[in-house]
Amino acid sequence: MSGGEICEHTVIVVQRDHTVLEAAKLMRQHRVCDLQVVEERDGERIPLGIITDHDLVVEIMAPELDYMVITVGDVIDLHAL
Repeated sequence: MSGGEICEHTVIVVQRDHTVLEAAKLMRQHRVCDLQVVEERDGERIPLGIITDHDLVVEIMAPELDYMVITVGDVIDLHAL
């Protein structure tokens, strides 16, 4: 049996305009360490990147930023710089 046969393949997605608090709650609810960031365009989900629990801790919590107003898009935009 291969690893792929026993692993779950569900991808949890979050919209780029959701707050990082909402993203953290989704990670907790689904017991995952990352989320696929998507944007809806013409009825299609376009993948933009991923956000990880590490991103939340290092980029938001450690510098004591306001996790209730910072969006997932703000975080992935940081990675693009």
